[in-house]
Parts: sequence; C-alpha cells; structure tokens
Amino acid sequence: MKFIFADAQDMIDPNYDFLNDEFSPNRILQRTDKYPHEVFEQKPYDGMLLSRGLIDDGVYKSASRAYSAAQSRRMKLEGIKRFLRYYDGEIFGDNGAFSYHQLDVPPYKVDETVKYYEDCGFDYGMSVDHIIFEYDKRFDTDGEFDRKFIVSETMQKRYDITITNAKEFINQCKIQKVNFHPIGVVQAWSPKSMKKAAKELVSMGYDYIAIGGLVPLDIDTCEEIVNAVREEIGFDIRMHLLGFAKAKQLERFVKYKITSFDSTSPMIKSFKDSTQNYLTPEKYYTAIRIPSSDSTASLKRKISSGVIDQKTAQTLERKALDTIRAYDKDQATLDETLNALENYEKIFRDKVPIDRYRDILSTKYWQKCQCEVCQSVKRETIIFRNSNRNRRRGFHNLWQFQRELEELKRGHNIC
Repeated sequence: MKFIFADAQDMIDPNYDFLNDEFSPNRILQRTDKYPHEVFEQKPYDGMLLSRGLIDDGVYKSASRAYSAAQSRRMKLEGIKRFLRYYDGEIFGDNGAFSYHQLDVPPYKVDETVKYYEDCGFDYGMSVDHIIFEYDKRFDTDGEFDRKFIVSETMQKRYDITITNAKEFINQCKIQKVNFHPIGVVQAWSPKSMKKAAKELVSMGYDYIAIGGLVPLDIDTCEEIVNAVREEIGFDIRMHLLGFAKAKQLERFVKYKITSFDSTSPMIKSFKDSTQNYLTPEKYYTAIRIPSSDSTASLKRKISSGVIDQKTAQTLERKALDTIRAYDKDQATLDETLNALENYEKIFRDKVPIDRYRDILSTKYWQKCQCEVCQSVKRETIIFRNSNRNRRRGFHNLWQFQRELEELKRGHNIC
C-alpha cells in the first residue's frame, strides 16, 4: 500500500525570512525551492504523481495548471525525475481528467500521451480517461424504480471513450515497447459498471488498474466500489485509487490489498480546511490565523472605509506575532497569547475560534515533533499566514501521515 503524493507545485523557499516575511534574496522559483522529499531525511511518501492538467505543454491549457510553459518545456528536456529532483522513487503520470471534465472528449490523443510518458521518463502512465461524476448503485436497476437512475447518453459516451482509449493505449505501449508501465483507468457509474470496466481492462492485458471518480464520494461508497472490483478481478491484479482523499480511513481498505493510492489531503488540509490544519498522532488541530494586515481582503476593506485605523491593525498584528513567539519561549502565558490573538483577529473576523487555539497552543506539539520542519521553524509551523508557513505545515502533515501509514502497514504485515 504505497502512498503516492500528487504534486501541485508544492514547494518552499528554504531560506524564507519569517521575521520580515520576505523571500530569500537569491530565490529562483522552483529551481531553488524545495519539494517535500528534499526537506526530510526520510521521504514523506513512496512516490509522486504529476497530473498533466498541471502543466502547460501546448496541448491543453487547463485552468488548474501550476507549472508555466517554460517550466513544462524544461520538464520535457530534463525528464520528470530530474525536474522534480526525485531520483530514488517511482513517478506516476495521469491525464488530469478533472481538469477537462467540461469537454465532450479528452484533449489528449492516445498516441501523443504514450509519447509524452515515454519522453518524460515516467515509471507509470495512466490511460486517457473521461471522468463520470454520476455514481450511484441505483443505476444498476436501470431506472426500474426511479427514472432518475437511467444511464444517460453522456455517461455511456464517457465510459466508451475511456474503454476505447485504454485498449488503444495498451496496444501502443506493446507496439512501442515503452519503458513505463501502463495502468488502465476505470470510470463508471455503479458497482456493476465498475466491475464490467475492470474486467474489460484485465482482458486487454492490464495487470495494474486505477479506480477513478472517487474524490467526491464518501468512504462507504468508495469501499463499495473497491469491493465490487475486487470481487470481479480477484487479488492478483494491482489496484491504484485515484485522488483518494480519505487517507485517514485506510484501515478499512487493508483487506482489499490496495497497491497504491494518490492523495493531496494532508497537504491541502494545511491551508484549505477551516479547522483541520496541523496533524498530530492525536488529531488534526486548527492553525493560528494571523494573516497580513496588508493582504487580508476583509481587513483592507475596513481600513479603506475608515472603520479601522491601519496603524492600529498593524500594531495588533505585530503584537499577535510577537506574543506567540514569546509563548513558544515560555516568555508569555497562554492567556496573554490568546488575548493578543483575539484582539487582532476580531477586527476582521466576527467569531474567533479561541477554544481551538487554546487546544493547539496548550499541546506545544511543535516542540515535541521530530520532523525537520517543526525542528527548524518551530512555532511558525502552526501559524496560518502566507504560503511558506502554510506549505511547511503541509510538509509536516505529509511526514506525520507517512509515519501513521507505516505503523498501519506494520500492524497488518503489509509491504
């Protein structure tokens, strides 16, 4: 059960100046920044996945792209391992079906996709799929009890495109004798159709399949799908779960012998979740919000309208930062720190989560944590403020999640 980290240009400036909130003077975007595997002595994942939807390669310009055209060209010239500076682990490639879900057909051709994977030096490449969002086990009734659950023409078309592309993809891989390992992607709308798609992929010659469309589904539905597919294809075929955001509930999937799964959940939670930002062995804690008074939209509006004085806001902001740093050094009490945080945050936020702040500050877990991020920048890890803090917290989360996954695997004798 390998954890594959889905990269989205998640990097940090290793020499970022936290006191002045400034990038290092000689920073070059991506080239001098560090990926998570470059920060930790022990890599916080078993492999990486790069979605083609994140790059600007001249074929399709996705709204979710993270790498520029120049960076994408360099990636092709250098190869994916050198570009990501990830030499001793496996790198998966997929097409980023969500990034083109609004199109009638995928923007990528099969032969061109095979060439892309091969030229870039991926270890694994996934067939060109077209995502189906309408999953419900009631589609297996063919609308007998509810006309809403009749498979639409669009759903069937996307299924057929995915299957046709998968067949052409593996045939091209065999003809060209590629160096990457092909993975067939399953997209369907019900347990029965998932089983059918998986069976078709195996009959084509795939020994590694990936289950798509899991991102919006709840944990019970995800398990329903995995169970159905395993019933159909057995346990000799390797299985990957695409975009599996339920990483904390992996124990439920041990019995299905999942080969690999990709997720960004530990990273994304660090800066997109409203309450779960900082992962510890006990639980996720809420990070301390101390946003810049110069860049917080709600605060800027109040300053420009004269409701709040800018100098007052800056003074309260500085007090909040200084006090939390003093608390870390035992030079301020917990109540003093909470008061400083509340005084600043309440000028731009109606309700301050002071109890959740008390929880994380009381633990001082960042002092106990053995990960390189917490050891290096200490309390800055728990402060919700700009990308260099937030991504470092995401790096910490990846490290902690990998420790928990390793413990789960040891407990169940999983390789």
